[in-house]
Amino acid sequence: MTAARAFRPSFDALAELVAFTAAGFEAEGIDRRLLPVVDFALEELFTNVVKYGRSSADIRVELRAIPGGVEGSLTAEGVADFDVTRAPPLDTGLPIEQRQPGGLGLQLTRQMVDSIEYEYQDTQRRSRVTFRKTLA
Repeated sequence: MTAARAFRPSFDALAELVAFTAAGFEAEGIDRRLLPVVDFALEELFTNVVKYGRSSADIRVELRAIPGGVEGSLTAEGVADFDVTRAPPLDTGLPIEQRQPGGLGLQLTRQMVDSIEYEYQDTQRRSRVTFRKTLA
């Protein structure tokens, strides 16, 4: 079974997104110890779509229980192709004044989840990011 909901592409929808993940964890019987990572990952992916996607289409978020954990996905339509799995890593060893702003949240997301995948359909300009997180 999958918990799913569409959210308007607005930073104002973040509180609704967090409420959805809490309810989805409850409904799907997902271990709540994974909730902070899932919330972080979904918030990061969602805010990137809102900030850079420039689409008025709702953003669909899904949660599904998997053995030992959770699979989350975010689907956006009418957006440019941006493969989150290929974003260059940041050099966090550089002094702060030598760093370019941006990208740290995405880097943290990739480090916190077990796996992350990206799909893009050119004809519909639809992106889908799917990640998995387990307790193992």
